Amino acid sequence: MTQISRKRKGERGITILLVAVAMISILAMAALAVDVVALYVARSETQRAADAAALAAAKMFAFSGYTSNSSIITQGQLCVSGGSGNSAASNQAAQSAVSQNLVSGQVASIQTITCDFSQAENPRVTVTIQRTGLPTFFGRIWGAGAGSVSATASAEAFNPSGGSVNIAVGSVKPWLIPNCLDPTCSGLGEPYFFTSANGIANSGSFIGQAWTFARQDANTGAPTPPAPNSLPTPPPPTASMTYGWYYAIDPPEANVCPSTGALNCNQLFTGPPNIYYHDNIACSNTAFQYSCGQQIGPGSPGGPQPVVFDGRPAGFLTNRTQAGVACMIHSTSGTADLGNGQDVIATGTPVVITGGTNRPNASLNGVVNISRSDSVVTVPVYAGGDPCPSNNSVSTCSAIVIGFLQIAVQGVVTVPIGGGLSRADIQAVITNAAGCNPANNGPAVAGGALSPLPVRLIR
Repeated sequence: MTQISRKRKGERGITILLVAVAMISILAMAALAVDVVALYVARSETQRAADAAALAAAKMFAFSGYTSNSSIITQGQLCVSGGSGNSAASNQAAQSAVSQNLVSGQVASIQTITCDFSQAENPRVTVTIQRTGLPTFFGRIWGAGAGSVSATASAEAFNPSGGSVNIAVGSVKPWLIPNCLDPTCSGLGEPYFFTSANGIANSGSFIGQAWTFARQDANTGAPTPPAPNSLPTPPPPTASMTYGWYYAIDPPEANVCPSTGALNCNQLFTGPPNIYYHDNIACSNTAFQYSCGQQIGPGSPGGPQPVVFDGRPAGFLTNRTQAGVACMIHSTSGTADLGNGQDVIATGTPVVITGGTNRPNASLNGVVNISRSDSVVTVPVYAGGDPCPSNNSVSTCSAIVIGFLQIAVQGVVTVPIGGGLSRADIQAVITNAAGCNPANNGPAVAGGALSPLPVRLIR
């Protein structure tokens, strides 16, 4: 018994030692778990930054018009393979996106940018970014150094023109453009924007050009294209313009509108009952989607459809067009005259946007080469011809959407048409185009907010 008692006394404290050893092991595993989780979080943030950089770079392909006409801009201006610091548009957009998506509280660095122009209609860009010097909270106890993570993402500006995928576009403005230079498409410049046979955007020089879209009424006949000296002389860079045409249409009610207290938006919701032409200019209609092959006119299937205007007094449409555009582009003038605080859109390729004094984000006032403007909108294009050929009756109006143009609206000018009336002509710069394949029965792809061309991650 004495011997057993002595043995027990010799084992006193062993439990504390075992607990201490176990605690060290548990703490080591916990420390490792904390550091590993931190690295996983950083890796996730790095991938998010890479995705944002690739998408931002691909957006520049769409905004420049390159996907519609690859000859209008040099590849070196648009995207340059290599590291960061290049002044090309896509490189700068990628760097800006990375700087806005922090990794563990700091800006990651762009390792490589790879530009793929092998398919001009679907250019791609791949961005690899890395974040070094990641702190380890407990690993330094065992001498572990700072960690690093990297991620790669690829994106493309996908132009479905002439392909097997339909285009579906929301927030389209109610101006129906004929695919020709003659408002009746009786032989002058038809087809023009798109090749009717396959939906491919023509390789003409309309991308980056200033245009005046003159309003055409189904009940007034086809006027002769106006001579340049018949319009008020606009300031540079729009002194020389090409003339096109548009029919005003009436889509369903818009669902996302600015405040009636916003600059020159006081005419919102004041139109005649069930006439939403003005509001669809000033507002965004995300609830209603246009699509390839869609019939514009009454009786078309699939729910409420736009109705081609006919029989409305010319003064009504002129006033409502001016008011809607003034609200949309933030013009000080209620008639949406040029040079009244809206963003300035320069012609050429790529199109250069300078922030106007009235833009909602005041920090961009006067800033050159911004990438977003409320003045940049999408409009539908139809095959051409008089959409109301029979007795100028609304019941006979019909047109089929064959593509979409992206235009940067600069303002509205009024042109006398006789009898004390005038029409509202829209001055804009064409920035992109996406056409429909007539044999296309595939699922729709939604376009971006500023362009009918979708920008998507592919890896």
